[in-house]
Formats: sequence, C-alpha cells, structure tokens
Amino acid sequence: MSVDGQNLVIVQLYPDELGVTGDSGNVLALTTRLERAGATATVVHHRVGDALPDRPDIVVIGNGPLSAVRSVIADLRRIGGDLTEWVASGIPLLAVGAGMEALGDRIVTPEGETIDGIGVFPITTDRAGSRHAGYLVVESSVGRVVGFEDHRTVTTRREGAAPFGRVTSGVTGTAGFEDGARVSNAIGTRVQGPVLPLNPVVTDFLIGRALERRGIEWTASSAHAELDRLAAEAREVILANIDHAFSTI
Repeated sequence: MSVDGQNLVIVQLYPDELGVTGDSGNVLALTTRLERAGATATVVHHRVGDALPDRPDIVVIGNGPLSAVRSVIADLRRIGGDLTEWVASGIPLLAVGAGMEALGDRIVTPEGETIDGIGVFPITTDRAGSRHAGYLVVESSVGRVVGFEDHRTVTTRREGAAPFGRVTSGVTGTAGFEDGARVSNAIGTRVQGPVLPLNPVVTDFLIGRALERRGIEWTASSAHAELDRLAAEAREVILANIDHAFSTI
C-alpha cells in the first residue's frame, strides 16, 4: 500500500519547556521525510493543561533543564496513563534527555530530592554525576547513531530492561556504557544533535513502525536521497572530530 495521501499525527510534548536542544528539528525531520514520500503530517503541540488527541501516530518529547521538568511534571503525570497505554500498544515514541528522564521511574536531583516520573521507561536518573559533553557514537537497536551528548547524569535501568544502545566512541567517559532505554517502539536516548536529522535510520524506524500499524510498509526511496546525503555529510564531520570533548559551552 502506498503512503500517498496518508496523514500521520505527531504529538510533540511541551515544546516550549522541553525543546531547548534543537528538538523541534526532530519533528521537522519526521514531517519532511513523510512529505518527500507523498504523505503529510499534522503536528500537535501539547502544552500544560491541553487535552491529548486520540491515539496519535508518533510522540516526541525533548530535552531541557531540571526547572523545565519541574514545570511540566504534574501535567505529565496527568496524561501518564494515556502515554503508558500508547507505548504498550506499539505507538512509536522518541524521548531525548530530560524528556526520557521524566518518562522514567524517578529523577534524583543533585540536592538529593526525588522527582517521580511516570514509569514509561524502566530507569532511574541521578543528576549528580560528572559532566559529559562531546560527540559520541551509539550502536543502537535500530542501527548506528551519531550525535552529541551534554549532561551530568547517571542512568540506571531496572534488571532486565533493554538499553537503546551502547556507546562505542567518544572521550567524555561514556564509551562502553549503555545509552537510554527501549520499550516496544519507544526510544529514550541522550543523543542530541538533534538526533533525527543526523540519523535517518532512527527517523525511518519511527515512521516505519507508525505505518506498520496501518498495514503499510515503509522504505526510504530516491525522494529521500538528498536528506540522506546531508545527514551523511554531517555525521562524517562528527566522526572526524569524535575525539573532541567540550568543556566550556
């Protein structure tokens, strides 16, 4: 079945608070890739107090400071049951950085305070770790992912929980450690960049799983060649500078 004429609903959670590291680029990567294939996308920006749409096709939540998490966590708990059910039913979701933390079990602040999340991801985040800022490569469950990390966190998964992938390159102390979490078609990661424009393999995973739920098979085509070329060139720059750590940004 063709994707022509298909319209996918993409929900971006808290774009003002949790969208500070280019996370709108993740939504743009999804919409652009769909449009190049002849489909369309309706983007719904969910803000505090809003009603959720009925069962969207893809959900995205981005990164932000701890203050941003505090400002949205009550609303996130309000809609937590819906999000948990969506993930359990196979709706694809991308959560980056603080968005992943808030969708986890709990966050422990540098002061020792515990902020309870909604438990979509089986993780606990300790924000009192050493700073990691630099380029990295993650060999993930959907393919190689290249990007940037900037955080002071230590993430612990529940026993038996699956990571998104393993960091294989980078000099900021995370090489050899596992990144993020994967639950069904939901991905939690610390890779910024933003991650989707840099890594079409992840974008295609999210779109593919969304269309699979409609009985449609997704494959990238010649219509995506220019997007893939630009992403590949950006990844080459990162890989050429993978040994560069940032300390003053």
